[in-house]
Amino acid sequence: MGMHGHWRRMIGDEDEEYERRSPDRVLIGRLLRYIGRFRRRALMLVLAVLANTAFNLLPPILFMMAIDRYIKNLDALGLTLLGGAFVAVSLVTFAAQFAQRYLINWLGSRMEYDIRMDMFRHLQRLSLRYYARREVGSIISRVTNDVDKISELVTSGLVSVITDIVTLVGIVAIMLWMNARLSLITFTVIPMIVAFMLLWGRRVRAVYRRTRRTIASVSAKIEESVSGMREIQSFSRETATRREFERANISNMEANVEASRIMSAFWPAVNIFSAVGNCLVLWFGGTAVMRGTLTVGVLFGFMSYLNRFFWPIRDLSMFWNNVQSAMAAAERVFGILDTEVEIAEKPDAVELPRIEGEIVYEDLTFGYDPDHPVLRDINLTIKPNTTVALVGPTGAGKTTMINLLYRFYDPQKGRITVDGHDLRDVKLETLRSQMAIVLQDPFLFSGTIKENIRYGNPDASDEEIIAVAKAVGAHEFIQDLPEGYETDVRERGGRLSMGQRQLVSLARALLADPRILIMDEATSSVDAYTELIIKQALEKILRDRTSIVIAHRLSTVRNADLIVVLDEGRIVERGRHEELIKRGGLYSKLYEMQFKYEPAEETEAESVASDAVRDG
Repeated sequence: MGMHGHWRRMIGDEDEEYERRSPDRVLIGRLLRYIGRFRRRALMLVLAVLANTAFNLLPPILFMMAIDRYIKNLDALGLTLLGGAFVAVSLVTFAAQFAQRYLINWLGSRMEYDIRMDMFRHLQRLSLRYYARREVGSIISRVTNDVDKISELVTSGLVSVITDIVTLVGIVAIMLWMNARLSLITFTVIPMIVAFMLLWGRRVRAVYRRTRRTIASVSAKIEESVSGMREIQSFSRETATRREFERANISNMEANVEASRIMSAFWPAVNIFSAVGNCLVLWFGGTAVMRGTLTVGVLFGFMSYLNRFFWPIRDLSMFWNNVQSAMAAAERVFGILDTEVEIAEKPDAVELPRIEGEIVYEDLTFGYDPDHPVLRDINLTIKPNTTVALVGPTGAGKTTMINLLYRFYDPQKGRITVDGHDLRDVKLETLRSQMAIVLQDPFLFSGTIKENIRYGNPDASDEEIIAVAKAVGAHEFIQDLPEGYETDVRERGGRLSMGQRQLVSLARALLADPRILIMDEATSSVDAYTELIIKQALEKILRDRTSIVIAHRLSTVRNADLIVVLDEGRIVERGRHEELIKRGGLYSKLYEMQFKYEPAEETEAESVASDAVRDG
């Protein structure tokens, strides 16, 4: 089905065909707890809704009184007083409507804020295993679209349904008070309206479900095309891609036209039932007026309420579909909030003091799937202020060892200690704040270069930022940019080359001044010139701290104090570069395959890089 089909399933089907598991009452109860945090405002909202609805029901009664009492009896003073009553009712209605709209939007916005904050806090506590099993787009959709849908239900639907119910009850009571016989005649139309709306409502929902799926397809195709624009242009696939988008766009247009056609017939059909009701009331009521058993004012007032009577019924029939959609969204939201925090701090976790940097892996076994270990029986001691290199074939478990050191995961067997402290016994923030990592594909945030470097130490001065940039060899290229350190790197650092992003990432790590520094294949994606600049900078960066270097390019680990060779999740060799070469094992074979001709090729480039770093 391809990427297009994947996004269509994720955005469309997940949203509209989500299989509910939690009862409505449970979900509504949890949502009401958010509103319950602001009971006073919620109570004020209910009072405003009741007042607004009640005063909106008064005008037909005032019209009835005007016709039957004052106009009929030529009472100008009474008519004047009634006019004043109309003005007073309008002023009170205005105040009630203002309070109602303000309070419901305040409560909806605050509820949306609280839910999003709860979700964001919880997402930050979830382990990487959670994210490895889910699409980023799906998580973002729950935090944005699903919360929007819940907020919309509160701000638009909740007040509407309360108003509709109160209005309907009030109208029925007033109509029965005005004339019970006409009321019973009117109510004979209700079963027909309800049956029609239920049957037609299913068709309307199916049509609108299709419109949401097709617009999801359009959005997915745009996202895919923009993200892959380099590939599209490289392979001259513009025409084919445009045709694919056109098909999705046509499908969306046809779905919207069909929805418009259905809805164009829906409301006029509802008006037919209203016309039938009016016809019955006009016939029987008019006959009663002619017989003298009913006044003109009562008939006029009754027909005014009759016209209002059908609107709440229509709104309530459509509201149920919105409730179901919002409840599905609520279940997805609470699905995130209810996800168990896998890597949680113990209640008695201690703060890790400033560390020396001794790291010990003790009898460690771990697998992302516990039945398929990635690491087996790992025993390794890394002494403080030394540089240890982890090397080995792809999939050997090098990055997994780092993930465990950061406590992104917990081992199934064994433990890791830092300065004798079991990682499971310390507060995560006090551990991770003394570590820094530079990745193969560095992540830069939207913002300036200065802001990205300062991310490693928010309190750093501009002078400290420039100093670390010079130390890693980044100052020269930053100075050459149009706005220097104030240059906006844009999303994910897209304005910079891979090598430049890596140098900024190194500066960020150095500014954090970590006791433990991890280099995860930090030079494998850069050109040879930038790699040599980084190698020169590493001499300063790795000094006086415990460092772990993961590298496929073994030239970057020759000077490591200890090289650990991993293969199929086990440590198969360890030692210094010269020892491992003489041993003729896996490391020697890997080195020979990669760097048989390296020294002769690198001499000139190395000299140029050294001069560049020295000048910087």
